[in-house]
Amino acid sequence: MTMYIKKVYFTALLINLIFFCVSVYSQDSPILCDNYESLYSIIKTGEAASIEKTTYIREFSLVEKSLVTVTPVAENGYEVNYKISDLYKSNDAMTDESSVLGFMTAGYRNFPKYYQKFIGTSCKLSARTPESALDAVKSGIDFTIDMSYEITGTLVDAYNKYCKSDTTTHHTVVKKPAVYLYPEKDMNVSVKVIVNGQLTLTEPLYGNGWNVNVNRDGIIDGKYDYLFYEADLNKIELPDEGWVVAFDELDKWFDENLSAMGLNEKEIRQFKEYWLGDLERANYYEIKILGNEFLENNMRLDISPAPQTILRLNFHFQPMNVKTELKAPEIKKFERKGFTVIEWGGINNQQLTDNN
Repeated sequence: MTMYIKKVYFTALLINLIFFCVSVYSQDSPILCDNYESLYSIIKTGEAASIEKTTYIREFSLVEKSLVTVTPVAENGYEVNYKISDLYKSNDAMTDESSVLGFMTAGYRNFPKYYQKFIGTSCKLSARTPESALDAVKSGIDFTIDMSYEITGTLVDAYNKYCKSDTTTHHTVVKKPAVYLYPEKDMNVSVKVIVNGQLTLTEPLYGNGWNVNVNRDGIIDGKYDYLFYEADLNKIELPDEGWVVAFDELDKWFDENLSAMGLNEKEIRQFKEYWLGDLERANYYEIKILGNEFLENNMRLDISPAPQTILRLNFHFQPMNVKTELKAPEIKKFERKGFTVIEWGGINNQQLTDNN
């Protein structure tokens, strides 16, 4: 009888333990969703949710499969976790949805050799609101997400090891040209970029060109401040004139000179947000402006309707150990009239020059 009671007792204990484990698992396991609307509804209630994404990285003809999970964190917003489930070669572009890796790896020619190293890696960020968490899920790690959040994890470690340290590339990458459109009234605008080389990244998606609606404040399709692209160029031509600026003086130099060149406060702020983060520490930087003739022959903008005024400031940044003297170019006053287009961008030549 005693053995029977013990057996019943331990059986009941085991059943309770199983129910407890199932309960804990069901509370902690994210709910797998099949669309963004469901994910958004679930995380707003305080529960964790995830979604499986299949996207395409056109530059490298890679299909990316990822699992993105959003977990509400008490009083700290929402943790967004990206996990790369698989990467494989394919010439069939299944979707134009934003990938996790596409922006990070753009322009790194060695990535196809190492892409399998990214399978199984993950990274995370912290978003303040369910809306910003949803944007991060949809966008993957694009320029806006990269600039807005601190991103950590094994995916970032792999990127630093196999991409950021890549010094074997010999192509010229024009990074972050941002094209602002300022019409006098709300209007539809067509923009095409004709490059001597190839476009590697665009936002919004480029297709055969951008066809967008822009309001008088310069807001594009109701949400973008500017059109964004990056390109590999087949050639580069630099002027003799320029500036050599100490690294610690770059912030001040940008404030003074970009304003004199014609950028407004918003454009200067967004320029600095990108380039002060992209330029690695060096003693000095040689700064030159790509000439208008070079831009017309290698990075031409075709815009319809045609703007009345256009300003294109694309810089070449060269880190240096030793300061040299350069003749500074004349900065001409720029006046905005009518439909105005503003562009800034640059080339970051990361090969250090000793100038001995």
